[in-house]
Amino acid sequence: MAASLRLRGAASGLRYWNRRQRPAAASLAAVCSRSMASKTPVGFIGLGNMGNPMAKNLMKHGYPLIIYDVFPDACKEFQDAGEQVVSSPADVAEKADRIITMLPTSINAIEAYSGANGILKKVKKGSLLIDSSTIDPAVSKELAKEVEKMGAVFMDAPVSGAPHVIGSSLERRMKRKPFTSCWCVR
Repeated sequence: MAASLRLRGAASGLRYWNRRQRPAAASLAAVCSRSMASKTPVGFIGLGNMGNPMAKNLMKHGYPLIIYDVFPDACKEFQDAGEQVVSSPADVAEKADRIITMLPTSINAIEAYSGANGILKKVKKGSLLIDSSTIDPAVSKELAKEVEKMGAVFMDAPVSGAPHVIGSSLERRMKRKPFTSCWCVR
């Protein structure tokens, strides 16, 4: 198992934790060749107590959103603000190549990624999937394996009330810092 590494992000004060040093199955160069600061749509799944303000921070930074939540009422204010609401996690994956999940339990995360209408049904090669759910680490590792088998990139970024933690290589984090830091704000 790779050693843990903690770094302090100079500009944003984010703390990063590296659990894996191995390269992704997807070509990192292909993912990074797209400007991560571009305002292409971002998929967001899970608009509960934590996901709602995170999605709003993305909106404040000008990112158009492709939204899904199991409770349609949670999507209403985003739809009223002009954001696109879809009917499943698979639909999010079809329309966005950067997806953030913020789900309450491991079971919800497994369903959102691997269920009958899950992200993995329509994820595109080279997509970036960031899981901010606070779930069982074993489940997160398994999701990462499944995502990377599909040719996409997985970043584990659980939210716990403490400084934000992102499980990924240093290179991956630094390439995406402008994008990731805009929702990692209290």
